[in-house]
Amino acid sequence: MKPGVVPHRRDPRPCDPYYLKTRQPNLPAGMRRGRGRQGHFSKPPTCLPLLAVDPYRLCPMLTLTGSRVARTTTLCVLYAAQGMPWGFVTIALLSYLAGQGAGLAETAKISSLATLPWTFKLFWGPIIDRFTLRSMGRRRPWIILAQFAMSVTLLAMILIGDLTAEFETLAWMVFVHNCFVSLQDVASDALAVDVLLDSERGTVNGLMWASNYAGTAIGGAGMGTVIANYGLRPAFCLQAAVLLGILCLPLFIRERAGEKLLPWSKGEAKLEPGEERTESIAGLTRGLVGALKSWPAFLGVLFAFAGSITVGMRVAVMPVFYTQEVGWTDAHFAQVEGGIGSGAGVLGALLGGYLADRLGVKTVITLGLLGICGLCAAMGLSEGLRASQSFPLVFLLGTLFCISMMTVAGFALFMRLCTAAVAGTQYTLYMALANVARISGAAIVASLSDRGYETIFCVMAIAILIPLPFLYLIREESGSS
Repeated sequence: MKPGVVPHRRDPRPCDPYYLKTRQPNLPAGMRRGRGRQGHFSKPPTCLPLLAVDPYRLCPMLTLTGSRVARTTTLCVLYAAQGMPWGFVTIALLSYLAGQGAGLAETAKISSLATLPWTFKLFWGPIIDRFTLRSMGRRRPWIILAQFAMSVTLLAMILIGDLTAEFETLAWMVFVHNCFVSLQDVASDALAVDVLLDSERGTVNGLMWASNYAGTAIGGAGMGTVIANYGLRPAFCLQAAVLLGILCLPLFIRERAGEKLLPWSKGEAKLEPGEERTESIAGLTRGLVGALKSWPAFLGVLFAFAGSITVGMRVAVMPVFYTQEVGWTDAHFAQVEGGIGSGAGVLGALLGGYLADRLGVKTVITLGLLGICGLCAAMGLSEGLRASQSFPLVFLLGTLFCISMMTVAGFALFMRLCTAAVAGTQYTLYMALANVARISGAAIVASLSDRGYETIFCVMAIAILIPLPFLYLIREESGSS
């Protein structure tokens, strides 16, 4: 082989510009980009005449497996797209409805129907593993479908007449919309498992969750401002347009070189080693049952459920409490919860990931649980704090910070508990159970609506401590490679 010539097939990331620049410094300047004959690096061809043929050929090195920048950017933007509907429904829409006179029962129903589709993640996981248009990539077809459907369902809400009068129709449209959001979430998580390297998973995972909070800020504070100034329907249109714009990333970036960009484009399926046989849904189910026979994995199931009950209670109670008891307007609540509140969430995600690598995931989770417990107990037991001007803001920001820190560390814990053969499906199970617990939390708030906020916050303080025994019964060395 000639000196300075690097064969394409030997390098796992031959098209990553950062990799070529840092790991191949001795290559001649004209051989650091593009691929010539036999897969060797050479000067890139002129690409402008290809614009009308295939957008991908404008940058032949831009694939998710070949570019760290491409995969990090795509995953973060997809996570932001998941945060937008969540922030819009749980912050902007609920605060708007509360400002229009909706009570705890109505807002709890909306939050429950918005959360219910996330329990379907357990079913989405085996389906996207089993069925896909493989020539376009393992996950891209599902992501494109889900992202497009998210935009269409938002536009369909414009057709509802009086949104406050037709409450049931609006609630079920929110449910349908979040079905596709949950599908996009599962497909994006599976994509991350497929394309991220072991050495970058921690960093990218923190960036992805921070991006989710950024999307929550856009959907909550941003759309809340639009609702306050222009109304609900313009907010639907604007959010649908943003989601369609985000669709361009998975639409024009392949997972692997040589795959089809679109169903009618040239290309073929690129199978990884050991990927020739697609596991049946029955086989995936048997593998999952076998994995859960492990005591630590089963404890992870209990922890995933118990740890999210208080989070669901918080989502249901906050808009009504702040608009009808604290005295905030619905626009002000949406701007604070979705604005600086999301900033607190981003800070908690980044700090939680950093501390988890140094102090351990159990320590970080415990700090988050105890922080939430203390804030809820103070809010429930002290009428003076509930009526003060400053503590409600401290409670809002503090709980978001602690929940975010606890969540990022929880992700690392669940990944450790997963068995490699069914890691995607098992991880999806943990996430689905956490969302079931959020629905249960919203139902608890609805049942306690006649007891007053003192009782609700005290129950939240007690419920957040339930997962601690399960956490410390999980052995540190748990998990299968």
